[in-house]
Order: sequence, then C-alpha cells, then structure tokens
Amino acid sequence: RMQSTVFGFWLLVFFGGLASPRLIGRLSRSAADRCGVSREKLAYLADTTGSAVACLAFISTWIAFQLSMIREGFVLAGQGEVSAYGYFFKSLPANYYCWFALILALVCIWREFNPGSMGVAERAARERQRPTPPGPEEAVQAGHWGLAIIPIAVLTLSIPTLTYVIGAEALLPFSLSKFAQSYGKAEVYVPQILVASSLLASLVAAGSYAFARRGSVAKSEARVFLSGVREIAGPVLILIAAWMLGAAISQLGTATYLSESLQGHLPVALLPAGIFLLGALISFSTGTSWGAMGVLMPLAIPVIFSLTEGVVDLERDRLVVAAIGAVFSGAVFGDHCSPFSDTTIVASIASGVAPLDHVRTQLPFAMIAGLMALLVGFLPLGFGLPAILCLGVGIFLLWGLPNMWKASV
Repeated sequence: RMQSTVFGFWLLVFFGGLASPRLIGRLSRSAADRCGVSREKLAYLADTTGSAVACLAFISTWIAFQLSMIREGFVLAGQGEVSAYGYFFKSLPANYYCWFALILALVCIWREFNPGSMGVAERAARERQRPTPPGPEEAVQAGHWGLAIIPIAVLTLSIPTLTYVIGAEALLPFSLSKFAQSYGKAEVYVPQILVASSLLASLVAAGSYAFARRGSVAKSEARVFLSGVREIAGPVLILIAAWMLGAAISQLGTATYLSESLQGHLPVALLPAGIFLLGALISFSTGTSWGAMGVLMPLAIPVIFSLTEGVVDLERDRLVVAAIGAVFSGAVFGDHCSPFSDTTIVASIASGVAPLDHVRTQLPFAMIAGLMALLVGFLPLGFGLPAILCLGVGIFLLWGLPNMWKASV
C-alpha cells in the first residue's frame, strides 16, 4: 500500500525528471523504513517514474525541448512547418520504454516482483523493519501532517507558475499550447526559477515549523535548515562531478561517432530498433537523456525521409512517428542505466542510498523494459504492426512475467 501511494504521488508530481525524485524521494524515506520497504526500491521508483512520466507528459519541463527537437528534425528534412505537438501525441503509443518501465514498476509493487539485487535489498529491509526515531523531516509532526504538505505544494506549484509568468507574453487567455511555449521561452531562466521556488518553499516551511511549535523557534529552524544543507552538499558535489565527466565524454565525440554509425547501415524496417539502441548507447555514455534527444532527433527524421523516397506518405509518416518514439525511449533507457546520470544520482541521494547501489538494483528492471521495448515494440513496429497492438502485447507479457520468473520477496 505504501509503495502504491508513493507511485501515485510521483504520477501527480510529473513536471520534471529531477524535481520529482528529489521532492518525493526525500519525503518518503521515513515511511519506507517504517513499512519495511528498502531505500533501493524507493530510489528505483523515484528514478523510473521521474524521467518516464516527464517524457510522456504533454505539460512538463521536457515538452518544450522535445517539441523543438521534433521541429528541427523536420526542418533538416526540408519539410518546413509541421505540428510538433501533433507528432508528439502520435508518438506516445510508440514510446515503448517509458510505458513498459512504468508498467514494470507497477508489477514490481503489486506482484512483488524483485529480480536480482532488488530482492536481496527488499528481504534485508523487511528483516530490519522496526519503528525509527523521528528525524528533522518529521519535526512538524508536533502539529499536523498537513503543515508538511504546504511547503511541498508551494514548491510544486511555484515552478510551473513562475515559468509561465516569465515565458508567456500575456498571461491571459490561458491554453495548454501557450503553457508549453512559455516553457521554451523561459528555458534560460530555469536555474533562477528553481532557486526562487526553493527559497519561497523554505520560507513557507520555516513558517509552518514555527506554527507547529507554537512560537518563535528561530534556533531550531536554523538547525533543521542547516542539517538539510549539509545533507545535500555531498550529492551536489557528486552531481557536479557527473556533469564534468559527461561533458568530457561529449567533447570526445562519442555521441557523434555512434550517430554516424547508424546511417546507411540498416534496412528501413530496422530503423526504429536501431534508433532505440543508438539512443540508449548515447544516453548511457553521456549520462544525459536530453543530449541523446538533441543528437539523434535531428538525424533520425531526415534519415527516415531520405530512405523512404517514393514511399506513400502514410507509410513514411508511420516510420517518422516510430523514429520519434524510439529517440525518446532510447534517451530515457540509457539515462536510467548510466551511473553518472543526473537523475540517477538525484533519485538515489534523495532516497538515501548510494548511487552505485541504486544502479545495481535498478539495472535488471531497466534491461527487462528495454528488451521488451526492442523485441515486442520497435522490431515489429518497423515491420508494420500497429503501435498500439505492440504496446498491448508488451503490457500483457510484463504482467505475466512474475509467473515465469520467480523473483518475489
């Protein structure tokens, strides 16, 4: 029940691949300990739902970048203006890895499917299950649990609100397309928006803490705040080191080399599968899903157009949609597996587990969802099977997986 509740929270806080794991992971740690759920499981659920949901959501911190990459791909293919939003929605059934990763997380929760190291971690968590003393995050329990939700709600709502206010030319009338466009225009201000939202939420949290303690407790508030700063200092340094490593690998031309290896070496029917595999390699080797999208999308769409000259428009459009879904899926798959991915590090630290332990326990899930996306999704899709049919077959197989693979706790 606790895992299902946490999974539902992550689906609601969908606006970003980094904000969601940090927010919900930190909030859920104490509850996981009391319920006998391992921190590794918490990190897995945080990482999986964070990136996968953000990639599928039509309103998120990802959507503006995704739409811009789709537009750039069509421009480079000589197609001019297209409805990027339309192609994004068409590609949703073909974004197999994201869907299968989310379904596999539900199978993990509801059917207690814990392959590999995750099963070991879950058994250890249940053996040491016991009441734990309250930590700084539980200090507000002296008042009411609702006071802890207020600063979280402020943080959750202030980020999209500030982004819309900064990026929109006029606040009214409001529309979803206008909201998405505002994200693109406000992209350069994202660091300032995150800092402002964090400061606002911190002030609200301090006020809630003081209210719960029924008076002025400035010293206690400062102590709790500084303990949180000390806790996040280590992950920040790790994250900076990961960015430096990813930038160095990028400068070495790894992504360009992998991309060029695809062109002219695959039949058209195998292109969706090839694009997915290449996206997975690029995102794994660079540690960034956005970097993989930025490299592959402007290449994948023109390659489809160049290899389908003389093909009817309906068939070409089907392959373009498949390529878009393959780019998104490959980018998120490698991002889940990479030990120096920012989402991997943030999800692990927020959940209170070492990044390498998180990678080790999440890898079997990522590999299962990735193989299912390749074998049941992109390969048959390339040969003409409907995208929604492949998706349904994959979901059915994943749900029945625990019957064939005894990996329960």
